[in-house]
Amino acid sequence: MRENKNFYLFLLSLILGLIILFFEIFYNQNSANFINNRAIAKVNDQYINEDQFLKYAITLGADFKAEEDEELIDLVLERMIEEELLVQRAIELKLHQQDIQVRKVLIEQIIEFILQLENLNPSDDQLKQYFINNIGKYSSDIELKIDSIFLKSKSEGSAMLGSEYDFELHQNELDNVKSFIATNDFSAAKQKFNEPEFFTIPNGLIKYKDCIQYLGPTICNNLKSLNPGTVTEPVFYNNGFYFLKLVEIKKSLTEAKDFSKFREQIIFDYQNYEDDQAFIKYIEFLKSRASITKYDLK
Repeated sequence: MRENKNFYLFLLSLILGLIILFFEIFYNQNSANFINNRAIAKVNDQYINEDQFLKYAITLGADFKAEEDEELIDLVLERMIEEELLVQRAIELKLHQQDIQVRKVLIEQIIEFILQLENLNPSDDQLKQYFINNIGKYSSDIELKIDSIFLKSKSEGSAMLGSEYDFELHQNELDNVKSFIATNDFSAAKQKFNEPEFFTIPNGLIKYKDCIQYLGPTICNNLKSLNPGTVTEPVFYNNGFYFLKLVEIKKSLTEAKDFSKFREQIIFDYQNYEDDQAFIKYIEFLKSRASITKYDLK
């Protein structure tokens, strides 16, 4: 009986030993395989391997070769590291209990948590200082006085309308107008070459937003940067070509006393700015307390 008991104890010890040995072999092989599977970074105790990296890059629409796009690779890897830090922090805060399967939810939750820490309620002094520091963003109305010469395109109804081919087709005519303006004046050229158009730009000063309705944002944005008296190169808009002369421009400069006029926009902009700064600081804080290792991709 005693011998049987000793035999069973021996057998049990042997089985436990084999289990422990098997576990150690499996664990070591698994860790080695993970590292050998082209690990490209280690964030604390979490590896990021090449397969994860490539799948993530594909979801971002990135298409690159390691030897040709090192900067892009670094940017994608840096984003993966930042997201891994956010996920780890979210788990530390037990936010993962809501939905452990969805990484996006974790990141959104930790970002929301970061912003809630600030809970901004800026004072008037803070808002006014922000307004003064960024006063260029809050431009008052600009008024423009524009004269124009219009030449209707012969490509109307064609896919070539407004294309380089369309410009080439009308090049001689456009050169003639340009030459006539240079040797005479804009008013004389308008009388000689201007054609009827679907709409007429008013002769007096018009607000910038009205200019956009007549000529589109790109043309109007260029016009407001010109000096009065300047005549543009021919530009295409709608169904023809325009020579435009900036006759006059009036800009109402924004001053510190205009704070109340822009108050709501300033509050919105200030909160967005502070949120961005808080997020950047928190990311840097996470990086400073983390152990991050980047591995050579080549």
